[in-house]
Amino acid sequence: MARAHHLPLALLLGLLAAAAASGQAPAAPAVDTPEGNQAVVRRYFQILGGGALADLDQVIGGDFVDRTPGTPGDVHGPEAIRASQRRARELFENVRYTVDDLFADGDRVAARYTVRATRKGAGGGGKPVEVTGATLFRLAGGKVREAWIFNDQIELFRQLGFTLQPPPSSTTPPTPPKPPR
Repeated sequence: MARAHHLPLALLLGLLAAAAASGQAPAAPAVDTPEGNQAVVRRYFQILGGGALADLDQVIGGDFVDRTPGTPGDVHGPEAIRASQRRARELFENVRYTVDDLFADGDRVAARYTVRATRKGAGGGGKPVEVTGATLFRLAGGKVREAWIFNDQIELFRQLGFTLQPPPSSTTPPTPPKPPR
């Protein structure tokens, strides 16, 4: 009787082993589905963390626009992200990304992530930094077409030793009006 119970398990294990031996990877999620879009965004962060910026062509469309406030609007496509990543890597090394949350709805994916890196150079070189960020992506055809990127810049500056101070006042604040009698 005990052997009868082991037969289905042995058959299942045999089928799993045969599938693994065949070298067939699980099917990738379909393009332009929430799951497929999440897979593209995960790959984007893997590329950023690995530093192989030439691979951004795999996930960023040629018509890509970075909609991040303050970003120059004259660079499009994967080069927009490559340029910003090159600037960051001039200041930091060992750049790593960890995706903390990933949500997809239609053609949009929202990612919350943590960036860890080490500051380069003398007078602060070797100092680790950790910054959180969030990006909203719009995808089409299996590639990122637009992104709105928000990182905690104030926290980054604080970790680098900067302090925030109000600007010096060039005028004396106005005197409040006296109440009528």
